[in-house]
Amino acid sequence: MSQIVTITSQGQLTIPRAIRELFQMRGSVKANLRMEDGRIIVEPQAGFWSLAGSLKSKVRLTDDQLNAARATFEENWARND
Repeated sequence: MSQIVTITSQGQLTIPRAIRELFQMRGSVKANLRMEDGRIIVEPQAGFWSLAGSLKSKVRLTDDQLNAARATFEENWARND
């Protein structure tokens, strides 16, 4: 699949919906950008939260407990204590 897109003066581009759907890209997504043989390669990267449900656990949390745990994790993620 190939499509022409516009790169703005700020270096931003929009990935067409059909391609985002093909790669199951929903919402904000991190990507790895590299140059190869004179081309720009963009590879979507799975985010941390996309791993939800990939590990089995006996831990059960309510939505409120899970949201509180996520908020605490996000607040402390960047700390270098």
